[in-house]
Amino acid sequence: MKTKLFLGGLFLVILILVLVWMQGGFHKKVPGGRTVPEDRAGENLRTVEVATSISKGEVTVTGTVAARETARIAARLQGFVLAINVDAGDKVKKDDVLLRIDDRELKEQVAQAEALLNTAQANLSESRRDLERYEKLFNEKAVSQQHLDRARTAYDVATASVGRAGARLEETRALLSHTVVKSPFRGIVGERKVNVGDLVTPGQYLLNVFRPGTVELVAPVGEQYVEKVKEDTPVLVEVPSLGLKQRATIREVVPVRDEKTRTITVKVPLKDQPGLEPGLYGTLTFDTGDSQVVLIPKSALRTVGQLETVRVVENGKVKTRHVKTGRTRNGNVEVLSGLKSGELLVVQ
Repeated sequence: MKTKLFLGGLFLVILILVLVWMQGGFHKKVPGGRTVPEDRAGENLRTVEVATSISKGEVTVTGTVAARETARIAARLQGFVLAINVDAGDKVKKDDVLLRIDDRELKEQVAQAEALLNTAQANLSESRRDLERYEKLFNEKAVSQQHLDRARTAYDVATASVGRAGARLEETRALLSHTVVKSPFRGIVGERKVNVGDLVTPGQYLLNVFRPGTVELVAPVGEQYVEKVKEDTPVLVEVPSLGLKQRATIREVVPVRDEKTRTITVKVPLKDQPGLEPGLYGTLTFDTGDSQVVLIPKSALRTVGQLETVRVVENGKVKTRHVKTGRTRNGNVEVLSGLKSGELLVVQ
């Protein structure tokens, strides 16, 4: 019995030792930290001396092409769209008919208002004759003052009825005119939001017309650059979808800051060209001032994942150095940290 217990315990100890060995428990520990390999600088390595250069500070923000003169046309009455004569991109002249809304009900209301006005005018004519007759009889002392006053009251009521009927007729005629939607000026249809058969309601957005030659890029700029984006500041505007690049100046800086995004809005007018329409994506680049930066050849930079390294020569040996980079320009990379002027950089 004791022999079995001894053998079982011995087996357990051996098993534990094997597991510890497999986990590396008997190997020499390597201290934590980053290991930087060092090699002797060979004669075949090409090096350059790190130097600083003047860099033009630039910031690029995104924006949207918009038209400074745009008419957002909305419905002024309720009805079904009967016809649409234009689509987005169509050129229109002032007073061109853009679309029509069902006018049958309004035409009936106009006819009713005209009938009411005719009746009111007839009553007024009769009241005027009665008043003139009672005035003559009163002067002849044939009727009392009370009869004359009643005639005058009837005439005043008839006059007011004519006024109300006339106003009602003008109102219905005005509503009827709104069933024909016209262009307010010569321009281009920017977008259309309705189709034939749609039921529109007062205030509903139907379409817009913008005036060519008034397009501009509207872009939000971080409030930290407020001193760099003044009116007449030169900027570069790009619209990638059109391959457009234009030098321009800022026309307006909206002083009100957006509390959520902490930005201000700048507007830059653009030269008109085919295809340049509201809604296009664009970028705005402006200068933030010159600064000294370390500029190295892109070929000298090694990137593994998010780690960026270069090789430098120190005391005759090649060492790997972690760096942080910025913009890439003309095959060179700006080094924001990790290198300083005068060091030898391995480029091959």
